[in-house]
Amino acid sequence: MLTPAQCRAARAFLDWSQKALADQSKIEAVTVQAFEAGQPVASDAVAALLQALQSGGISFIDDNATSGAGGPGVRLLKSPNPEIVSPETVQYPEHMAPDAPTGAGG
Repeated sequence: MLTPAQCRAARAFLDWSQKALADQSKIEAVTVQAFEAGQPVASDAVAALLQALQSGGISFIDDNATSGAGGPGVRLLKSPNPEIVSPETVQYPEHMAPDAPTGAGG
């Protein structure tokens, strides 16, 4: 079950505003505000929030899923804004020309 604190933390990980989360979950922004303030909201709205955050790359940790003094939490599974989409090899023209005479070996 999603808690208001988990929702706020997940939004922080994703750098989403309440409006952005509302747009992603297709619910009203006032519903997001109410939920995060601890006010009761419809269970289908909470499910929509949960789905949107999980689609954004968030994993939720249940209250009893950790050992020790853990509790409910949030984990970012993937970066929402990867700097490099795929590995690249860059070859600069000035490094392409040979720098030793033919037959120098090495």
